[in-house]
Amino acid sequence: MNSIYSNFSFRAARVALGVGLATVGMSLVSGVASAATVTSLPNLTKEQFNALNFTEVFVAEGRIGRSGTSGDREFGINQPNGDPVAEGQYAWGSNQPVNFTLTYDGTEVTYTVAGIDLTANFSGLADTIYLRTRRDTKTSNSNIQVDMLQLNGMDLVLEGTSDPAISTPSNSGTDDEDYLLIENISQPFTLTGRANLSWTGTQPTGSNLAYQIKVGTSEPVPEPLTILGSGLALGFGALLKKESSRKQNKVK
Repeated sequence: MNSIYSNFSFRAARVALGVGLATVGMSLVSGVASAATVTSLPNLTKEQFNALNFTEVFVAEGRIGRSGTSGDREFGINQPNGDPVAEGQYAWGSNQPVNFTLTYDGTEVTYTVAGIDLTANFSGLADTIYLRTRRDTKTSNSNIQVDMLQLNGMDLVLEGTSDPAISTPSNSGTDDEDYLLIENISQPFTLTGRANLSWTGTQPTGSNLAYQIKVGTSEPVPEPLTILGSGLALGFGALLKKESSRKQNKVK
């Protein structure tokens, strides 16, 4: 009888230990990936961006266009190659901030600029956003800024600081762009913010003033805690397998 209870207690202890280790591993993993992180990449160039291990699912954009209600588009939802899927018209005013909302649920994109809605269907994992603002040498008298950013209603701040996440090219008078990297997201998500296009003198056109919200996935790099959690779970699995094999040999 004592032997039976002893074996039962041993099995119960092993199960409890296994659950505990697996729980620790999963909690460590989820703890790493639970919150979005934002990094400023002001020196990243378009060429360097294209060399990243990042797969775009879709791109939401805003651009100066012709700043009117017809003709060249002022905002839209694009394929990764830049082909527009949905287009919108808006008459931008200089230094007049405009609110936008971008929602993705894994199958549908809804993009709203100044109260005007666009929708498109896409499918694919989304765990990373690159937000890019750009002005070129033709627009040295102008600039663009995207700020007041929130993800799922939470303010986005730069990693390790309390500074708000803002994307704006430097005021150097040369071809320039700025990137914000937003990581550890999942769908469904809602990104909100505002875009402010400003200029003096001749109004720019086309994409000479523009922002892009590039949504997609990056190749995951295991964090130390993730590796630890996975290692604990795998190690316990091997222990159980070894114990089971030992018992089977005894029976034989």
